[in-house]
Amino acid sequence: MRASKRFSPSPTELIDWLNAEGLLELDWDFPNDGDLFAAGLDSPTALQAMTLALEDFYDVDIKPEDLNKTNLGTPEIMAAWIGATLI
Repeated sequence: MRASKRFSPSPTELIDWLNAEGLLELDWDFPNDGDLFAAGLDSPTALQAMTLALEDFYDVDIKPEDLNKTNLGTPEIMAAWIGATLI
């Protein structure tokens, strides 16, 4: 059973969530428009782990083609993309 949070997170909430889930180790002052791929989100393992965690926590369905910089490049972009998938 999914946690089903079904809300659009803020970029700051996503940064905190990525750290809490152990998906990335971002500094406390990581910018909302900071490049997540440059911060380590470039490996297939990290993308797969994040996909499973996002699907579970935010109750969104993610297709393989969704895993790109257009949707996941920065906390701001990712928050907007999650919000758009919830509509």
